[in-house]
Amino acid sequence: MTDRLDDIDPDILAALKASQPRIDALAKAMAGDLTAEQLAQPASKRLVHLLIADLVAILQDGLIKQVKDLQARVVELEAGGIKYLGSYQRAQAYRKGMVTTYAGSMWVALRDSVEGEQPGKALDAWQLAAKASRPVVL
Repeated sequence: MTDRLDDIDPDILAALKASQPRIDALAKAMAGDLTAEQLAQPASKRLVHLLIADLVAILQDGLIKQVKDLQARVVELEAGGIKYLGSYQRAQAYRKGMVTTYAGSMWVALRDSVEGEQPGKALDAWQLAAKASRPVVL
């Protein structure tokens, strides 16, 4: 069986861990001056409801932050479209997703590339998007 904590976003997990003292204090306050025998009994509904409410608030904060981050990322991606930079220039650094033409063909940057990483030569940096109808001699 896999550990369920592996499925939780690291930011939310960190928030849960950071709130552990607050949860412990709440549980202790709810327990009050109970004896060891009383503490061995199942937790009261009130205590369980308070602990769940606290955990839900922590999870909501984490999820709201994640949703806002994703919304900002979607806006950025949708606004971007294709970034065509014209003919390839070896002195130009290209970012992932940028498009250029080289030797009559259209190339898309697969990752951020450094100056001089030429389409067709740096195979891990470029993807051929449209091949020229006839080769262009450079």
